[in-house]
Amino acid sequence: MDLGNMQELLASTITSELKVPHVIARLLVKRGCTSVAEAYYMLFGEKNGIQDPFLMLDMNEAVDWVLAVRDRQEKIFIFGDYDLDGLSSVALLTRGLKEIGIATEWRLPNRFSSGYGLSVSAIDEMIEAGAKNIITVDTGITAVTEIEYAKSKGLQVMVVDHHQPSGDGLPACDVLLDPHREEDSYKNEELCGVGLSYKLICALFSRLGLSSAEKFLDLVALGTLADLVPLTEENKMLTRSGLKKMCHSDWYGVQELCRDVLNMHSFIGGQDVLFRIAPILNAPGRMGCADAALHLLLCDDPMRAPSLLASLKEWNVLRKKKEAEISEAAIRWVHSRYGNDIPSVLIIDGNDWHLGVIGIVAAKVAQEFSRPTAILSLQPDGTAHASARSVLGFNWHKALFEFRHLFDRWGGHANAAGFSIPVSEIESFREQLILFAANQNFFPDECEQKTSFDILVALSELDEAVMDWILKMEPYGGSFPYPVFKAEKVKIHKLRELRGNHLQMEINQNGSRRFSAIAFGMGNQKSKIEQNNFEATVVFEPTWNVYNRKRSIQLAIKAMEFER
Repeated sequence: MDLGNMQELLASTITSELKVPHVIARLLVKRGCTSVAEAYYMLFGEKNGIQDPFLMLDMNEAVDWVLAVRDRQEKIFIFGDYDLDGLSSVALLTRGLKEIGIATEWRLPNRFSSGYGLSVSAIDEMIEAGAKNIITVDTGITAVTEIEYAKSKGLQVMVVDHHQPSGDGLPACDVLLDPHREEDSYKNEELCGVGLSYKLICALFSRLGLSSAEKFLDLVALGTLADLVPLTEENKMLTRSGLKKMCHSDWYGVQELCRDVLNMHSFIGGQDVLFRIAPILNAPGRMGCADAALHLLLCDDPMRAPSLLASLKEWNVLRKKKEAEISEAAIRWVHSRYGNDIPSVLIIDGNDWHLGVIGIVAAKVAQEFSRPTAILSLQPDGTAHASARSVLGFNWHKALFEFRHLFDRWGGHANAAGFSIPVSEIESFREQLILFAANQNFFPDECEQKTSFDILVALSELDEAVMDWILKMEPYGGSFPYPVFKAEKVKIHKLRELRGNHLQMEINQNGSRRFSAIAFGMGNQKSKIEQNNFEATVVFEPTWNVYNRKRSIQLAIKAMEFER
């Protein structure tokens, strides 16, 4: 029996034993299920996947440290990061420590004035404000020099971080929680900052005999999904519970996000967080100061939450505008410099392009030209700060490592990276990188940059019951993306172009029901649809569209293929 027949047999068995639609069973098999038991877990999960926090190295010492601060009746200053993982971490620790009688203050870095992470100037400011005890969260593991400085000033310091230690050794803090430490046997290295914060609060509550800390799980879901960490068994269970909690959150800021952004629908999913909530909460940190987003997450006044959210939405409008401006400028740059002879790797530079959005722009340009792309913002001091995104077949980490001698600093992984480089070195780097790509046998025009999909489906297989089963598999994100289906030779009806280069239509196949469909950024496909007699093969995500608290199935088209 070949692999295809074996997979179909397993899907049929899952369908029969778990009473699920066959399309869901096929999806489960494609996602790696090799037995009915694994399929059951993927659908329903197991709470025993959540580990005892005291299994983490030095958790007992962390609890002792916090309770000693409480015994001294001192305050803890919490220093976080400006992204949503950092924001939700600070919010969770602030609220959790308050419940056990510890006063706190918080600080966030500014992307533009102080850069990423803990700085000497931030330490001095906290000392001036009366700090004796500091917790860094979602940052700190590489702040070896800064924490040495803090200790020299007499501060007590705890680091709660999920990033990899640097080659410079561990910081000389009083307590360190980081599951990436070599000697830590905790079985989930992929907890993000807010996940670690939750573990610390759980340990404190357990030591003190308090009730469960599950009220904080909505904050865990926000940070875990936004940080795109792998959805390990524990991460998945924490996030799944957190998404359910969001509908009934204890926090006025989260309540307002659900009311205003998500229309209070009762089935919040990972896509809602990734594409609707996270951009709003991340916008202030991208455009200036992240404090405004944290004020919303910590809001204790239901009358103030709407105005705080309105301010964030204004920041997000500015972010979108700046992102669009730089995207257009970057695409013009490519056409002006190269015409139709586009090189295998794009290094695009512009004067003082906004550092908060160049990563998003790099992703858009990479998709536009099917080329790995770095967007460089030229600074007045003669340096350029860059954010890079990849396409199939190109490894940015490997490429940057090859030219690390050119950079002031660099980091990242295969698909996304960042670096700083002297402006005088850019042209040389651009030329050498193209040669490097060729030596690595990377020729993008020969690589099929097709949109990937899970399974081929007939539109007649899709209905509301299938959508509900897709919801049961939440959360989606990171290494467990939302399902993507492919349907061949669909008929397109009621096609119209929307402002913003989007297409709206209805589609059906072989007499099936008609589904509403939206194709974002695909206005240029309208003529091809017409030339092909309103017939195409589509790759799409099946989604719920909510309007006036009523939901209907809408297919979000990711790619279209035509016969001619």
